Amino acid sequence: MVKKIGLIAALFLATMIHGQETPFSYKSMDSITYALFLKQDWKDLLIQGKKSHKEGIDFYYLDVRMGIAYFKQDKMFLAVKMLEKAYSVNPYDTVVQDYLYWAYRYSGLFLESDVFYTKMAKELQDQINLKLHFVSAVALGAVGNSNPDYDEMLSEKDAINGTDSRIFPENFQDYSLGLNHRFSHSTNFFHRVSLLPRSTVLQENIAGRPVNTAYKGNEIRYYADATFALGKRVYVDIYLNLIFGNFDELDSTIGNSQNGMFANTGNTINYNNMVFGASLSRVCYYLKQNLNLSYANLNESNQFQAGYSLSVFPLGNTLLVPFGSVQFQHETSDVFDDNRMVYTGGLELNTKNISLTGYINTGEMKNFASNNASIIYNQNATAINEYGLIFRLHLKKAAFKIGYSYMNMEDFYFSEDLNYTSSFNFNQQNIIGGITWKI
Repeated sequence: MVKKIGLIAALFLATMIHGQETPFSYKSMDSITYALFLKQDWKDLLIQGKKSHKEGIDFYYLDVRMGIAYFKQDKMFLAVKMLEKAYSVNPYDTVVQDYLYWAYRYSGLFLESDVFYTKMAKELQDQINLKLHFVSAVALGAVGNSNPDYDEMLSEKDAINGTDSRIFPENFQDYSLGLNHRFSHSTNFFHRVSLLPRSTVLQENIAGRPVNTAYKGNEIRYYADATFALGKRVYVDIYLNLIFGNFDELDSTIGNSQNGMFANTGNTINYNNMVFGASLSRVCYYLKQNLNLSYANLNESNQFQAGYSLSVFPLGNTLLVPFGSVQFQHETSDVFDDNRMVYTGGLELNTKNISLTGYINTGEMKNFASNNASIIYNQNATAINEYGLIFRLHLKKAAFKIGYSYMNMEDFYFSEDLNYTSSFNFNQQNIIGGITWKI
């Protein structure tokens, strides 16, 4: 009797334990997710797939279905994650190949998609028919810079410090023509020529009144950036910016005490500078990281710059992208040695055809290279803060850009023996425009 009671209790306990076991199994999850896949119920499919992974149940077709579900929900980086996982198990599945190729492209990983194209089945290659053009894009750009404090600074008496002098800009423009080339599926080469005319003022204090001497300058810049895809969403950029400039020569020995000691000699002073560097990028499923290192010899000094940049994809796509960077710069010359930091933060919003980017740069941007040296801060004054907003419109064969930035600037008065004395501040604003034709 005791044995029978013990047997009944054991069977009851086993039944209770079995009733508490998880209903998840390979067979049940395969059936459930396949039914949801056929119904195109992407939301519930992903819910079930995540539960399955949490229970330790994972299999090839679950990854495929979840990858396609993420793709259909426009969460391209998460689609890449699941489809890459499936591709590593079965690289011959043309459905996986097709979705993975387009997931790369729609997430902005164009080089990655081009490299992957070479691994795809011939039938898919024929459908896509990817062609590499020697000239794949033509870009025209323009930047108009002005000093909103210019008129006030021309007549400002209180700001003139004793017998000290100062230099400040009136305006400059930047006109550029760029070409993009595709030499192979794993490389991209962009180069650009820019012309920058400048107008500047030297202001002296002569008997308590400001005397202004205008002078002009020009720069021609050649910028080049070669990008190499190393696989697994890793990229290396090597970039160069060559600067050839001149400005009117001002001589303090030919002026006079009435009209200013400095006068335009009619000659020009020429200078040549360069920035050379490299960066390493890795795109993961939720973020992009970048390390950069460069050398420059701007304005008769040497600059060594290193930095780290981070972009985050919290939604698994590029709809909302917070980003930031920190840059360290060490500058040396015959007369000084200085260390500086520059910080950047911003937010990018992207839809299928529209992109809006807002950003803030803060620090000491003097002889400073930004965005793989495509932007150079090499004027006399130091940019302390910059606030910017850029709008982009992407069409099938063209992309348009318009933007605005406002900059807080700082510079120094200098004495007759050219030593810096006290500082002064002013502002600058930039209107940015551009169009790129895709070939």
